[in-house]
Amino acid sequence: MATPRLSRLQKRILRWLVADHHRTNGVILSSHEEWVKALDEYKGNVSRSLQTLATRGWIIIGRSPGGNAHHLRLTVAGQQKAAELKSYH
Repeated sequence: MATPRLSRLQKRILRWLVADHHRTNGVILSSHEEWVKALDEYKGNVSRSLQTLATRGWIIIGRSPGGNAHHLRLTVAGQQKAAELKSYH
């Protein structure tokens, strides 16, 4: 099976999450607005990219009781995918 292609934004998100994962010992508690600001992208683009990464099993999006994205967790598969991206540079 072919590896799904990632957009530049999705690659940037994975790299950012790996750095944050190491800094915070695995749990990223930034708000959606902070993610948008850090990535310098539109909120909708970030939301779609995060959902794609979650669907592929590379991140877990934790939800608040109201259903809003509350935190992100990088999965082992996500860490491996980010390491692959790093090895291509």
